[in-house]
Amino acid sequence: MSEKYIVWEDKYKVGYKRIDDQHLELIEIINDLHDCMDNRNSKDEFKKALRKTVEYVAYHFSYEEKIMHVIKYNKILEHSSYHREFTQTIYNYVKSYENGSLDAINNLVQYLKDWFLNHILVTDKKFIREVKEALKKLSEQEES
Repeated sequence: MSEKYIVWEDKYKVGYKRIDDQHLELIEIINDLHDCMDNRNSKDEFKKALRKTVEYVAYHFSYEEKIMHVIKYNKILEHSSYHREFTQTIYNYVKSYENGSLDAINNLVQYLKDWFLNHILVTDKKFIREVKEALKKLSEQEES
């Protein structure tokens, strides 16, 4: 069995189970996409893996942004703009691939890995800290 492209490590945990579970799922989906590319699977299998990646990323971003709205996250515009920028970059890579660029796929998979791990380690950890603070305040209000 080949080594995983991205190996989940405890340092990627943000401390909010549902988000951690989604991040882990995203890493597995990116690993599947990488395997499809690396194993030279059929174009249909690769496109299916690519579609699954894009759809799950959209679901995950939507979930995070719902939480941001509920807690009135103070950096929602900034965080959401990172999501939009990411989505646009992915769209550009997919378009390049569809127009015949084989490099686009290698670049896409590397971009997914780099962006995602940086996003978890920096941006999402800040966001989840604020989620936890909001939940703590809510709990304290309920106790008073």
